[in-house]
Amino acid sequence: MNILQILGVQIGTSFDEKIIASLGSILCISAVFFVTDWLTNFQFALALLPSMGASAVLLMAVPHGILSQPWPLVGGHVLPAACGVICAQLIDNIYLSSGVSVGFAIFVMHLFRCIHPPGGATALVAVIGGESVHDMGFYFLIVPTLLNCIIILGVALVINNLFQWRRYPSSLMKYDSSMYSPETAKISVSHLEQALGTLDEVVDVAPEQLKYIIDKADEFMRQESMAVRIQIKSGGLYTNGAPGQQWSVRRVIDISSHTNPAKRVVIYKTVDGADKGKSGSVLLFEFTDWAKGVMQPVKSRK
Repeated sequence: MNILQILGVQIGTSFDEKIIASLGSILCISAVFFVTDWLTNFQFALALLPSMGASAVLLMAVPHGILSQPWPLVGGHVLPAACGVICAQLIDNIYLSSGVSVGFAIFVMHLFRCIHPPGGATALVAVIGGESVHDMGFYFLIVPTLLNCIIILGVALVINNLFQWRRYPSSLMKYDSSMYSPETAKISVSHLEQALGTLDEVVDVAPEQLKYIIDKADEFMRQESMAVRIQIKSGGLYTNGAPGQQWSVRRVIDISSHTNPAKRVVIYKTVDGADKGKSGSVLLFEFTDWAKGVMQPVKSRK
């Protein structure tokens, strides 16, 4: 483990991704600020903007995260807003009501399966936002909380779906399945959902996205394995190096030219040892795993 892993330094993204996320956030917050100021007042807009700014980061910079989806956005703001209003009305001590509002919001978001970190700030605003917020009561849930969520969601739907690799909500994202190997193809999205359920914690990765990551990692592993191990060539002779009667030598008859190395097929004939005379075909990476040595043909004496 290196220092970057210990510090949790994130994997970099393309320049295009950075620009899209930044411009999308500008549109989100500008629209939210304008509408909130127009419908309420400037000071009230200032109070609620921080939590909406955090939501803009999630929806624009991490559009495929579980925490960034429509229900976590809407439920993760409106429900905490209700928690904050209740705490402000029932608990006179502002220090206690501030803490309880956030803790209450977390419990409710867990209960309704809409964890959204900025929701904690929304609950807090309902308590410490001042008299203008307190006077609104539960109307605070509708304007500006729900309205601002709708604005951010609308911008996210438009901006993210302009680009094929940023479909939003994440359920609209179609991942490339051409790299599936026989091993990882057996792992389905439902298997990943069951595995995630055993963690008993919120993981900000969709099962479909995790499936793609597993298959892509397997593809890189296969390419790396074939790069450092014996290079298989058409016409070559290879042995499994097994002891006794399991020893075998195969001649490669042909190798398919599939663009994905993980899907290339080797056609071979066993020329010596176990199964001598038999022909068959396997995937290239399977043949590479089998081959432990290269054999040289014996030159006949004249």
